[in-house]
Amino acid sequence: MKKRNFLLITILIILTAPISAYVGPGAGFAFAGSFLFIFIAFFLAIFNFLTFPIRAFVQYLKRIKTLKNAKFKRTVIIGFDGMDYNRLNMFMKEGEKFPNFEKLMEEGTFAPLQSTEPPISPVAWSSFSTGVNPGKHNIFDFLATDRNTYMPKMSGSDIIPPKKNLKIGKYTIPLSKAKVELMRKSKSFWKIVSSKGIFSSVLRIPYSFPPEKFYGLMLSGLGTPDLRGTQGSFSFYSSEKKTDTGITEGVIQEVTEVSDGIFNAVLKGPGHPFIKGSPSLEEKFSITLDKEKNGAKIKIGRDEFFIEKGKITEWKKVNFKVGLIKIAGIAQFFLEETTPLKLYISPINIDPGSPSMSVSHPKIFSVYLSKLIGGYATLGMAEDTWALNERVLSEDGFIQQVYSYQKEREKMFWDTFKKFKRGLLVQVYEETDRIQHMFWRYLSDSGSPAEKLSKEDHIVNAIKRSYKRMDDFLGRLMPKLGKNDLLMIVSDHGFNKVNRDFHLNSWLHKEGYLVLNDGKTSSDKFYKDVDWSKSKAYGQGLHGIFVNMKGRERFGIVSPGKEAEDLKEEIKQKLKDLKDIEKGDVVAKGVYKREELYKGPYTKNAPDVVIGYNLGYRVSPESAVNYIGDTIVSDNTRMWSGDHSFTRAFVPGIFFCNKKIKTKHPSIMDISPTILSAFGIKKPSFIDGNDLEVVA
Repeated sequence: MKKRNFLLITILIILTAPISAYVGPGAGFAFAGSFLFIFIAFFLAIFNFLTFPIRAFVQYLKRIKTLKNAKFKRTVIIGFDGMDYNRLNMFMKEGEKFPNFEKLMEEGTFAPLQSTEPPISPVAWSSFSTGVNPGKHNIFDFLATDRNTYMPKMSGSDIIPPKKNLKIGKYTIPLSKAKVELMRKSKSFWKIVSSKGIFSSVLRIPYSFPPEKFYGLMLSGLGTPDLRGTQGSFSFYSSEKKTDTGITEGVIQEVTEVSDGIFNAVLKGPGHPFIKGSPSLEEKFSITLDKEKNGAKIKIGRDEFFIEKGKITEWKKVNFKVGLIKIAGIAQFFLEETTPLKLYISPINIDPGSPSMSVSHPKIFSVYLSKLIGGYATLGMAEDTWALNERVLSEDGFIQQVYSYQKEREKMFWDTFKKFKRGLLVQVYEETDRIQHMFWRYLSDSGSPAEKLSKEDHIVNAIKRSYKRMDDFLGRLMPKLGKNDLLMIVSDHGFNKVNRDFHLNSWLHKEGYLVLNDGKTSSDKFYKDVDWSKSKAYGQGLHGIFVNMKGRERFGIVSPGKEAEDLKEEIKQKLKDLKDIEKGDVVAKGVYKREELYKGPYTKNAPDVVIGYNLGYRVSPESAVNYIGDTIVSDNTRMWSGDHSFTRAFVPGIFFCNKKIKTKHPSIMDISPTILSAFGIKKPSFIDGNDLEVVA
């Protein structure tokens, strides 16, 4: 019987090859393809090929018509994620020189850029992309809530599993296509521009996964998962015991020496696509220490390579097999110590040269880039901040990682720019955000209780160096722009210190809104011990509180209407009055009912109450994964010491332009309509932002 099942599965695998696949946030790996789907796709490809000349001619006619009204020949938008208006000004007041930023200040425009509420990347970049408030684009936090299970889920994309499956014992074979749906709604400016025949290149914009189809090129950014279906799961191997906090999705393994200087280990990959429960696929590898060369030899699969202690490697291929199917990934290795052994392996990124799912539009674009520059990070948040938090990656190793990714992204930009004759080019760089998150504690005015491990200049002054590195990039870009080119530089928000953690779900429990099962005084992550039949509200994500509403949540107990509105107002007032007993400061500077912030058809999906934290306060990582305990406010002693999860007045972003603008107070929602105006395109009525009126 087992042989017969195995034979049938093998035949099905062969019949459905070549097979495309997807990886979704937290969902593991699933094959998407039936014979019928592949048959249809084949003929669609032929149809597209045959009709290409006609479609190209139509685009040409649209382009000619649009360019008659265009104010500029080329429009370039550069995003420096998290660059802070106040900090840049402070550096300059201290005498630091930023010649290219300063040139833009003198000849063009420099202003603070108002972010969204809350001022966090998913929300702000989505408003940047669409020109609308979150009530119209449907992104309110990093996490959304599943009303049926109360579990957090990624806000940017949703997984639609195959509708048809064949079950044979413990095996499940998908017979229809699985999909990943982009949850960011409304219409991006690049889709509007490209619909007018203007070619657009869009690189690493957050919350652009899965990539949209339009007349242009796209490489997805923040929100793109790793090969395991998570938002970044490192692996760490040590010959000494290391405690796993349970907060990270990283894999921490203790390894034993099997012979002199040789260790055997297992690298966990994506979930098995055909077995119930999706147990992790695994790849065995060995580590052989070479103390004379101060490094180690790694043998994994058919590959063998040497890694030098303290130096992060280039991308190495890591493949996992299911029958005849190869699931391709890439990873970086970092040997922290040889005695005791400490080996870090980055999250396994989707291999852009052999993508198991599309991370670009068209799909071949990621392959082209890999042929051009070699392996590169495809994970949305590839810089492994949590590995540094967990002390499995050193500060120096983290900076090496950040700089290597910045180098990759600049190579992509320059190759695209070289071919850029007319139209739109947009790219977001993340270095400034990641460096500020992890090294804010070294700033003299941080007041951070977190440990400062180094006295090395490149670590102590990492933030200042990062700002200078972005200035240097502009120094290479600006001379290549002509008088008829528009350049805008933006950040989604600014940055500041985060020295105290607010345990939101613990506070809700203390106040009686979140009730535990009888006899329980605390709850493990994901609300393990919550009694939903008695709970009125729960926290989800970084800024949100949801009412446990009848008819909406699975076990809702609060009636819609007056009861729910009274509860929201009560929670709002209590939070506004809440003080940190130890420090004497209020925890929240602004607390809002969702209707006070958002307008639009998706407002119903927003948290019922949105918290704008006081400067220095942030929701705790424990609360973000739904732990409940006794502590309400505590010191933040993590390496993650800078943040922007405050009310937006504390963290203005930056706006630079090589031209003057007429608007005095730009907002991140204004970028989209300003880009449309640059091409002479009338602003659609659904857009909330305003044209900044660039003086051509």
